[in-house]
Amino acid sequence: MLSSSERKNIISLIQLEVIPAIGCTEPIAVALAVAKVKELLNAIPDKIDVLLSANVLKNAMGVGIPGTGMVGLPIAIALGALVGKSEYGLEVLKNVTPKAVDLGKTLIDKKIIGIHLKKDILEKLYIEVEATFAENKARVIISKEHNRFSFIELNNNILIDLIDDEIEKVKIDSLALSFDIVYEFALETPIEEI
Repeated sequence: MLSSSERKNIISLIQLEVIPAIGCTEPIAVALAVAKVKELLNAIPDKIDVLLSANVLKNAMGVGIPGTGMVGLPIAIALGALVGKSEYGLEVLKNVTPKAVDLGKTLIDKKIIGIHLKKDILEKLYIEVEATFAENKARVIISKEHNRFSFIELNNNILIDLIDDEIEKVKIDSLALSFDIVYEFALETPIEEI
């Protein structure tokens, strides 16, 4: 039987590390950054350039985007611009409809989306989106975590700059997990506690 302290620590670890997402986190995080840029511009952008770390680029190119029947970054980017809401976090695309997918395909065909490798960065998780609408320009960076906006800029006004900040991790009191402990936790813990 797990002690209440062990159970509490495991639940804290789960809540720290597990975030609800719709689909693979890499393309969804890209859609999240695009949605934020769209919100800053208050319009669907005229031009969207996405610069990604090699790791994100590799992991996002060939995966399916739920609700679309399509794979890869172009549709994730288009839908982020069309129906994405940053307030939903990694569930940014939960409002996708067949009509939105059709509009997304049209947006892709207009060739306003550019996808590029961001060179000279060591960060494994790095997503930078630059977009314009009319005379307005916005830039958003997600780094270190899939839903961490580390830089936000609108028309050369920096709104957030956390690029060099370290992420504080919650210390879990001496949590030594084993298969037996995890198995027991999984069998005995009501889902409502998590």
